[in-house]
Amino acid sequence: MSDPITPLTPEQVALQEGQTAREGYLHRDIVEVDIAANVILLKGQPDETISSHAARADEEGHRWGRWVSGFLNLFQPDHGIKAQAGDTQRAENVIQLEKKELDK
Repeated sequence: MSDPITPLTPEQVALQEGQTAREGYLHRDIVEVDIAANVILLKGQPDETISSHAARADEEGHRWGRWVSGFLNLFQPDHGIKAQAGDTQRAENVIQLEKKELDK
């Protein structure tokens, strides 16, 4: 297994979620391709990026998760857990939109 994932502080989570909330159209499109690849190729959860899936797989002891997480950490330290914070923010955005519609 690669190095254990360092939990983010609440401030770091808020920072990652804030960055995700401000993603532009092109970035959101790229994330959607990532999510589709995760679901289709890796049998991942809907609305979960490959990075988040890999971080979880690494924590569960799967070699592919360790390899992907280690590779992504070369570009951004703690990439997997930061991606999980981003996935959480995107889910929260959908929840808020749907709740707004249901409350009409």
